[in-house]
Order: sequence, then C-alpha cells, then structure tokens
Amino acid sequence: MEAEIPEVCAVGFTHLHTVSGYSLRYGASHPERLAERAAERGMDAVALTDRDTLAGAVRFAKACATAGVRPLFGVELAVGERPRPQGRVPVRGGAFIDESAARVTYLARDGATGWATLCRLVTAAHAAGADQPLLPWRENHGEGVTVLLGPAS
Repeated sequence: MEAEIPEVCAVGFTHLHTVSGYSLRYGASHPERLAERAAERGMDAVALTDRDTLAGAVRFAKACATAGVRPLFGVELAVGERPRPQGRVPVRGGAFIDESAARVTYLARDGATGWATLCRLVTAAHAAGADQPLLPWRENHGEGVTVLLGPAS
C-alpha cells in the first residue's frame, strides 16, 4: 500500500523575503494574496519585505489575521557605503569598482521596537536626497531588527 504524499508540505518553512505590488516594478501580488497563499501551503508565518517602503504593511497585517498566518514585517533598502580613507583605482590591474549600492533586507523583531526601527530606516533612506532611496551608512543601525544579507532568492 502506497503512502499518500501531501500536495504541499511547508512545515517549518517561512518566506523571509517576499515583495508585493507596493514594490514597484519588483512585485505584483497583493498583500492579501500573499497571506492567502501562505495559509494554503500550511505556513504559520510569512514576511512582507517590500523594496524601499512599508506601505503595504496594514493591508498585509489584516490579511494575515484573516488567513491565520503570522505576519513578519520588513523592508529591503539600498545601503550607502561605509566611508573609506582611500579607494582603489581601476587602472592597469586595479580592482573593478561596482558603483551600485548593496541591498539589504531588514526584518522587525521585538514588536514596537523593531517596527520603530524599520520606520526610521525607511525615513532616513528617503530623506537622503538621492534620486533613489539610499540609506546612509551612518544611519545603518537600530534595535529590534534582524538583517538579511545576500542575493534575493
């Protein structure tokens, strides 16, 4: 007799980097749909980490409450470089310099403390005065957040 294999088995798995339509040009799903799909797959939690914004957080929280999924809040931001005394010059064997800012995902933890830090980080990134939001290195700190490094999967 063959054992039945469930169609979806996501026990213990949580998406920590998920974007919605609030991430212009990078996501298309509505926050409600993300929560519904997580519940359908048996996940007990899912993170919303939109690019440069927390605008979808309220809709996401309400949708997660309806779906019975724990919401995790986060944001993906470009972070400016740490000041360096001297840069390497790419001439005759010098190093290649990548001018694009590194992107980092911040996840709130510890309730209100983490949420307040996320809000401060997003505000600092948008207040920097650049064409695109960029978190200055000196503002890259805070209590109650977990930082995810590496490429998005």
